[in-house]
Amino acid sequence: MKSWHFHPEIELVCVPHGKGQLYIGNKEYAYDDGVVILLNSNIPHKSFDLGFESEHYEEYVLQITPEQLNILLTQFPEFEKVGQLIKVAQEGIVLPLSPTETTFRNKFQTLPQSRSLKQWLTFIEVLDELSRANYEVLGVVSGNINSQQAERIERVFEYIMNHYAENISSQTIADLLHLTDSSFCRFFQKHTQKTFKQVLNEYRITQACKLLSFSDKSIELIAYESGYGNQSFFNRVFKEIMHTTPMNYRRERQRLTNY
Repeated sequence: MKSWHFHPEIELVCVPHGKGQLYIGNKEYAYDDGVVILLNSNIPHKSFDLGFESEHYEEYVLQITPEQLNILLTQFPEFEKVGQLIKVAQEGIVLPLSPTETTFRNKFQTLPQSRSLKQWLTFIEVLDELSRANYEVLGVVSGNINSQQAERIERVFEYIMNHYAENISSQTIADLLHLTDSSFCRFFQKHTQKTFKQVLNEYRITQACKLLSFSDKSIELIAYESGYGNQSFFNRVFKEIMHTTPMNYRRERQRLTNY
């Protein structure tokens, strides 16, 4: 199975314990004590075990088609908050689990022994709990996409992940997909709601944030290793995306680590 994949079903996932990285669209997300993930239809993501860093991997997955869920949401006004949650999940939702959290872990861990009706009810219960929790929105944009389009976008994300530190242009990717530059740019923006340049910069800055948080490398070197040959340009892009400077970001991360 390909590491990057898409599917039309809404997906609810719990990794109840452990530390790792999620790769969803052009975003990366680090968690320390387990995580709950809710993705609406056709959001590109890597298999969640690929970023797992602890010894024993455990995963619980529930999927439902938008049509099936919509029947429930339209019949029962009590699920209004769940409906709002599903709309937000078009951008991807994650809920990091604290070491003392038990509600989500317990609900998911009963699934293997449950009959189909119980699994369905658990799915709704978890969505209701999640709609009231302090979840985080990843900011990934999904859209209608067929298998050929999905494969093309998959190749773009894979290329960015493997070559982000290099000098990449939209023409580079267009050549990879056997498209003209203008055709690729229109195609990519239509299906991600972002330009290729935006996605590339967001991914590069995500890598820079990891280096700023977990290394003592100079900002000049981090800029270079993240794909920016010019530190002043790196600083400008970093501030546009993170709303702070690389130096202030590093100081804040160090403060939180030492707290």
